[in-house]
Amino acid sequence: MRTLPIFLLLLVALAAGPAFAQPAPFSMTPDKPSAAPSGTGAPPASPAPPQPSAPAAPSAAPFDMRTQPPAAEPATRPPAQGQGSPAPFEMSPQNARPPAQAGTSPSGAGALLNPGAIGRPAVQATPRGISAPTRGTTRPLLPFSTIRFEGETDSRSWAFFLTQDEAASGSSLSIGYKNAVVVMPEASHLRIVINGETLTEIPIVSSQGIKRVVVPIRQGLLRTGQNLIRMDATQRHRTDCTIKATYELWTELDSASTSIMFAEGAPRTIRSLEDLPAIGLDAFGVTTIRMIAPRIYRPEIRDRLLRLAQFVALRGRYAHPVIQVLETDPGPSPVGTLKVVMGIAGELRGITAAVPDAATIQPLALMMQDPGSTAPYLLVSGPTWNDLDSAINIVGGQGFASGNASERGTVDTASWLWPEAPTVLGGRQLRFSDLGIPTQEFSGRRFRARFTINLPSDFYATDYGEATLYLDAAHSTAVQPGSRIDIYVNDRISATMTITSRGNIFRRHPIRIPMRNFKPGLNHFTFETILLTAADERCVPGETLSETSRFALFDSTSLYIPTFGRIGRMPDLSTLSTGGFPSGDMPAAVVLARQDALNYSAAGTLLARMARDANAPVRAYFVNAASAGDVSAIHVGAMDQLPSGLLSRVNVSDNLRNVWQPGPAPNWTYPTAARPDAPSRSPLRTASAAPAARGTADQAEPPSTDEIRRRWAETLQRRGVLQQTLESFTDWMESTFNLSLAKLTLEDRKDRPYEPPQRAVLLLAQSRAEGPGTRTLITARTEEALAEEMIRLTHPMVWTQVSGRAVALDPVEDKLEIAPVDSYTFFPTQPLSFMNLRLVAANWMSINILQYALLLVACCTLLGAATYLLLNRLGRDR
Repeated sequence: MRTLPIFLLLLVALAAGPAFAQPAPFSMTPDKPSAAPSGTGAPPASPAPPQPSAPAAPSAAPFDMRTQPPAAEPATRPPAQGQGSPAPFEMSPQNARPPAQAGTSPSGAGALLNPGAIGRPAVQATPRGISAPTRGTTRPLLPFSTIRFEGETDSRSWAFFLTQDEAASGSSLSIGYKNAVVVMPEASHLRIVINGETLTEIPIVSSQGIKRVVVPIRQGLLRTGQNLIRMDATQRHRTDCTIKATYELWTELDSASTSIMFAEGAPRTIRSLEDLPAIGLDAFGVTTIRMIAPRIYRPEIRDRLLRLAQFVALRGRYAHPVIQVLETDPGPSPVGTLKVVMGIAGELRGITAAVPDAATIQPLALMMQDPGSTAPYLLVSGPTWNDLDSAINIVGGQGFASGNASERGTVDTASWLWPEAPTVLGGRQLRFSDLGIPTQEFSGRRFRARFTINLPSDFYATDYGEATLYLDAAHSTAVQPGSRIDIYVNDRISATMTITSRGNIFRRHPIRIPMRNFKPGLNHFTFETILLTAADERCVPGETLSETSRFALFDSTSLYIPTFGRIGRMPDLSTLSTGGFPSGDMPAAVVLARQDALNYSAAGTLLARMARDANAPVRAYFVNAASAGDVSAIHVGAMDQLPSGLLSRVNVSDNLRNVWQPGPAPNWTYPTAARPDAPSRSPLRTASAAPAARGTADQAEPPSTDEIRRRWAETLQRRGVLQQTLESFTDWMESTFNLSLAKLTLEDRKDRPYEPPQRAVLLLAQSRAEGPGTRTLITARTEEALAEEMIRLTHPMVWTQVSGRAVALDPVEDKLEIAPVDSYTFFPTQPLSFMNLRLVAANWMSINILQYALLLVACCTLLGAATYLLLNRLGRDR
């Protein structure tokens, strides 16, 4: 009787799966049906590929498929020793993602924060000395959506702000990055310095995707208020020693996984208006200011609302403030968003229930806690309109009551660029140590250092002035003659110095820099050294690992900016981005094409950006189109909302109305996300992006070979030797002396009506008004597009490029198309002085060369006539 249960158990075991000698492979997928027995008459629908049979494993314990190792292990594993299977197999279910476990690598969190990493197995481990991420509050850190380090050496520095509670609580720094595959991990690293103390050096070893590293921050290192962070990247190529190969080196920080992490439950109390900078930003570098007020279309609310928005942007020192105007509370504020509730105390009961009783008896500007969340909000209220004005002035404080960016020593760029850009008014020398460039030695092939200065809005010396760089540096004997030092101004090569000796020390060596590429506002300089050596020509294995210094740059190097001419010009859009608008003593008028929240938001974002540039609220008031008068005016509205004749008054082609029909642009779609820099924000080009007019041309017969040859021969025969020589001479004159035939004219050059490209999504244009001011237009196809694309335009790195008489935003190239000004009207901005008039005249004559030549001929003629008359009266014959 005992043998019967044993027999039944064996029978059940044999029926549960294929026999050990069965040639068909077994399936490890739980939901897949078992293979039919060989005795069944139904053949399989398709022959299965041959697979290795399972190896015999006597007394093998059944394995549990639910306890697979984490995804950090490779998806394909070799067979264990002793197995006869010639090919490996995968035992985990397809597309399975193991749950995150405590103590695992932070790569999992980094993959979730990066959409591009989803679906890839996490293969990184937490480096030694670096803790895994913990749950808690995170604050984005990067001022832009991405920060890219290029070349063998590069650095970025900026400031971030913390409250007292955040600075005192335990925190960690999370860094997410990826790099080029050619970056050598053994010699490349990213050094992070906070408040002058080196926090960590991270090896650059993530060429397959975004890697996330979490570093604990020492208690007491962070401060209440402003904190400075600097990141220095050192990169070397794996195999190539040429200068060209250094342009292949890059490391990119990911804003979604780069943040400051605070312990769970750590308080974040915004105690006062001084803590407004600690609101921070979102993953795209944007700080959204939600302006909420009852019945925003009333004139008494409209002007106060947008003036308050400027004060908040100024007090918060935000790198990229974006204004949203609302009538109702949209709910809890996400990260990088500040809610501002404004209005008479009696009218705010319908918006927020937490109105303090003090607001009914006195002006009040108070930071409060948002009910139902931990997000703070700003309440600005009072019992009367005059009390509300007093409350708004409390937010502005005394520091922003007056002032201009050109009158201060620096421009407040700390939240996205440190050190702050110094404002140069002429006749000033700047040391590299003051510009954030320390003394440093370099062992690579291409050294680069960057700095920024600010020039006033009335700068006028592009064709006459010349700056001087006094170089203090040294290079070793390994550096060959033919190496050079290049100076770039606003990404354009401006000066070059060739190294002609082996081993030298430069002491106050002058490098003259023409001011042709200088412009009003922020000017970005790049100091670059190209080092050629015999060792790099041989490029033996391991040569890129050499740490022998080849070049040294001393922080005593200085840049001298001479005294330059200063005079205002109009039209000139650069006054918007340099704090020079409006000109004169009269305030500007802001005209909204339609009184709605989207146009309010677009105008508010523009004014907040201009206020940050001027370090003071814009002197402007809102009026109707009929009441604008002859003062400087800014018109804001969608294309279908603009009054007739406005396009021609700003010198824009009326054909734009036909091109920009209401709705999305042809072959483009507008995303719903309202964030700049995001990949989804750029309008997506469809497959049928080519113009429809090409359809008939493509159907025509292509020209034959003989026709093409004949056309080329006729074209070249028309160009005789004299014409070719003249063209070569004019090209040489333009490249050498910046002279062209277009400048040799006495006619009054008038600007043609500007027509932006069809793919443009935003237009900014300016022209002279009938009176002493200017007329500026900002428009897009729809008001939704206007509010969204205004965010992209006011990005700090894009906004500083605004200049000329018209600017069109190109979403494909993510750049501005600028229409230059051919006809200026000058107006004085400085007290009358002979020196300034001489400098202005010198620059004007350098631009108008024919007028200068005729004036010189006239002066010579007058001198000859005067000499002739004088000799006739006083000559020897007399």
